[in-house]
Amino acid sequence: MAAETLVVEETPSLGSSVVALLEADGLEVRRFPDLPSAERFHESSAGGHPLVVVASNSHSCPSAARWGLGPLRGASMIVVGTRDPALRSSGRLHVVRLPLEPQKLLELVHALVEPAPDGPSASGALERGP
Repeated sequence: MAAETLVVEETPSLGSSVVALLEADGLEVRRFPDLPSAERFHESSAGGHPLVVVASNSHSCPSAARWGLGPLRGASMIVVGTRDPALRSSGRLHVVRLPLEPQKLLELVHALVEPAPDGPSASGALERGP
């Protein structure tokens, strides 16, 4: 069973589309207007949130800048739609540019939220990002 995915809607219209895509694929999703709200939820719940998806098509992504400093720093982050040319996939940070390829995003999300089979990490091949 896949863990709940936290979605931060920095850009609400893009966030709604991302949430709809993830839910249509059967994933459990909880949405937030900003990263501090997601962090508060994470801390007040039992945790276990391995992934934060940020929908942000602006020139900067406040969530990506703050993520490594807060309680979700142990989770992976996917930033969908950013126009920040300096933001690149690295380690647990995955940058997905527009136009969105839904199947590739879903494959990445599943690799990051589903329990890995015995052996090498299922997300190892995706660490460099899409």
